[in-house]
Amino acid sequence: MSSRALRKQQNDEALLEALLDSSTAKQKSKKTASKPVGNIFALMDQTEDDEEVLEEDNEAEADDNEPIEEEIGKEEIADSPKIQLQSKKSRKKKNKKNKKNKTLQKDTATDDASDEEELDKIIKQFQKEDIKKFGLARAYNSDEEDFMTASENEFEDEEEKYREFYDRIENSLQESCSFEKFNIKNLIGCSKFFNNDLRKLDPHTEYKLLFDDISAKSLDDIDSVSSTSISPQQLKQIQRLKRLVRNWGGKDRRTVPNGPGGAAHRLVLTKIRDDWIPSQRGEFKMNLLTKKEIVDWHLWIRPSDWKEVVEEDVDKMSKHVNFYKFDALNPDLMKKEMTEFYVSVILHPDHEALINLISSRYPYMVPGLLQVALITIRQGDRSNTNGLLQRAVFVFDRALKANIRFDSLKCQLPYIYFFNRQFYLTIFRYIQALGQRGAVGTASEWCKLLWSLSPLEDPLGCRYFIDHYLLLNEEHQYIIELSKSSLVNTYREWYTLGFGLAVTLSYFKLGELEKARKELFKCVKNNLGSSALLFTEKLRGSIPQMDGDLIKSESDILEYRAYATRFLLLWKSSDEINFLHDELNKIFSTYKKETFSNDLDNLSVEGESLFFIDRLPINLLRFAILSEESSLMGAIPERIWSEHEFYEFDVLPPQSTSRETDDTIETIKSFINESEMVNSQMQVLQDQDILQRIQQLSLEQYLNENEGGNFDTE
Repeated sequence: MSSRALRKQQNDEALLEALLDSSTAKQKSKKTASKPVGNIFALMDQTEDDEEVLEEDNEAEADDNEPIEEEIGKEEIADSPKIQLQSKKSRKKKNKKNKKNKTLQKDTATDDASDEEELDKIIKQFQKEDIKKFGLARAYNSDEEDFMTASENEFEDEEEKYREFYDRIENSLQESCSFEKFNIKNLIGCSKFFNNDLRKLDPHTEYKLLFDDISAKSLDDIDSVSSTSISPQQLKQIQRLKRLVRNWGGKDRRTVPNGPGGAAHRLVLTKIRDDWIPSQRGEFKMNLLTKKEIVDWHLWIRPSDWKEVVEEDVDKMSKHVNFYKFDALNPDLMKKEMTEFYVSVILHPDHEALINLISSRYPYMVPGLLQVALITIRQGDRSNTNGLLQRAVFVFDRALKANIRFDSLKCQLPYIYFFNRQFYLTIFRYIQALGQRGAVGTASEWCKLLWSLSPLEDPLGCRYFIDHYLLLNEEHQYIIELSKSSLVNTYREWYTLGFGLAVTLSYFKLGELEKARKELFKCVKNNLGSSALLFTEKLRGSIPQMDGDLIKSESDILEYRAYATRFLLLWKSSDEINFLHDELNKIFSTYKKETFSNDLDNLSVEGESLFFIDRLPINLLRFAILSEESSLMGAIPERIWSEHEFYEFDVLPPQSTSRETDDTIETIKSFINESEMVNSQMQVLQDQDILQRIQQLSLEQYLNENEGGNFDTE
């Protein structure tokens, strides 16, 4: 390699290092801002053309050795390094050298090409380090429009705007469940926090960023592997069916027929696997809710409001938000499927019968797929679980509208509809499977999608577990910006213990210790009981002066248990744990009841909100049950278990509050054919009676053959 090429390579490396330092400097505290890097452009190769050098000579001052300071901002002039211009003699020598170098450009072309390859490797290395520092979300976004790359002035403005949120949050959902404190403008402003790139939902995207040496062919081989156990004979039959079904698969495995005449539909969430049975039509269709349906839904949420007021609010909201529901394409066939599912799961539980339903008769019955996936997990066989969950996602993916976006505005799914709830549950189970496979970046993106489907109601409690995947994916800046939004700070229940501690840990990892202390204080003020439990039980702290003042409600205990199960997975180093212990110790050692007191502590509400059961948030209860963590489920009060029916395929569904809302709320019984269920029960009883008779006849025959005690011992 020539000396010029080597010098160019060294300068490029130094330039990249300077750029990386300048980007990380933005993450530092504004009170303890780091010194400027200097003029990074001075590090670039100085082999300019003769004309450029002559222009610099004409613009230079009379004294060649006089230093020139770069204009890099008012605050940076004092600390920026001074750069000396070269003397005229050295410039003349350099000009001659440049002329000679021009005659050698053809000889050094191959060296420059190799230099570019080495530079690409260096850039990739910096991208890997960038992923480690900022998470995969930073690497996904190549544009500069994202809030991740906002200037420090913008961050300062946001911080000033939400300065009051460092104090205690004064609103509670127990007072009202109509979300009147959160208007449509807030929702539009928070849409940036949800998923805006569906490519992030593919785990292959994450694997490509983490492992450069994975080839496209290897990823295609992964897609070609069957998702569940299947015999070679069955696989051959499926291959024959593919030839009969038009538009099934395609080169990228994302094309399915789903319309009149087998019109092609583009999948966005999944890819077709080889063991999936081809079909001309899907199971569901996605319908836009009518104004009447939206009004009926809001009247269920706001039973005390006037219908005219609700209609006016719906008109305003419908201008910005689209509400959908999943309906069956073939209602009669769907009722037959759901009836047999209900009999096999509720009336006469039979795992083998349920497995037979999805393997031979209804391969795309979502409740059956989710239930069988749960059965395989409990039996210790996880080899088929992921394939079953992917197939369930595929069923809904096939029904999605074209060009769908999950930004909380283009697509919201009310939780009162049964198959909407099945979509929620499918995503929740899939997030769990992604986390177990180590695809935490993809799991965090699915969490954002799940949250966007109903960001205010949050029916499965994304606020209680999204911080887990965001921290594992090191999306610290995202967490900080989200903590300043009204999506977290409007109601007390929205600022959870886990999220408050996630913001604290994010500030700590970025070196913003003062901000970490402020956020921790805010977290304690808004989650006093659960914070005290964390300090005393997990960190072995002592706060005897608070024993008479601190009220540890059932909600505090349940929320603490939800966070304690993953505490050590997030707070890993001794420095982090020591910081948390010391700061909590300072807060509780100087505790004053009046500092933490609030009108919400003694809140008395007539009746109960639809989003609470015995003052326990219903989304926290759903999350606790679906997590299947024994310590967390054990913290649920016993009366909750005894007073409510729990179905794994539909945990704590919305309940009708009046006759007017009976038709508004869908349950599994809305899709059961009574006559079909009676016939199924009669058939089951007949089968049982036949079995009993066979057993009785066999026993009588055995006794007759061995009458008198002459039993055959063979």
